[in-house]
Amino acid sequence: MEWAEKYLGSDEDYGFAEMLGATSAILMGSKTFDFQLQAMGGEPQALPSYVLTNNPMRYDGLNDPNVHLIHGPLGLVLDELSQHIEGQVLILGGADVVRQAMDAGKLEQLFLFITPDVLGAGLPLYEGELAGALSGFTLVASTPYSSGLLKNEYRLIG
Repeated sequence: MEWAEKYLGSDEDYGFAEMLGATSAILMGSKTFDFQLQAMGGEPQALPSYVLTNNPMRYDGLNDPNVHLIHGPLGLVLDELSQHIEGQVLILGGADVVRQAMDAGKLEQLFLFITPDVLGAGLPLYEGELAGALSGFTLVASTPYSSGLLKNEYRLIG
């Protein structure tokens, strides 16, 4: 996630405040959470945040009442969260977590940020062609930013 730090320092929030305003809770993987902990300097989470982790002991000493450590198949986790959370759950970052949500048919909306960076490694968001991975979605908006980022918004068809 180090590549993202240069975009976080700009005056642009890339629509993040609007997304958070429409969100009741956040779900993220442990790598995204670790990055967020480091970037936010220990600030408490503004919303209930559910962190997928198979190693909750690594967060011993974390004292934030809005952070909940969870594990299990993502489809079941999202089903369980829907029983306790009214409103929208934002799945924040992590190609693995987003891909699992797509595979489980649990995404209704997807914001895909395309950067001008060339990454040498990482986890792919999808297998094969992007068009095939997003065949159940339609592009509803595309927003370019002066930093070079492009935000594409997709919605589930039907």
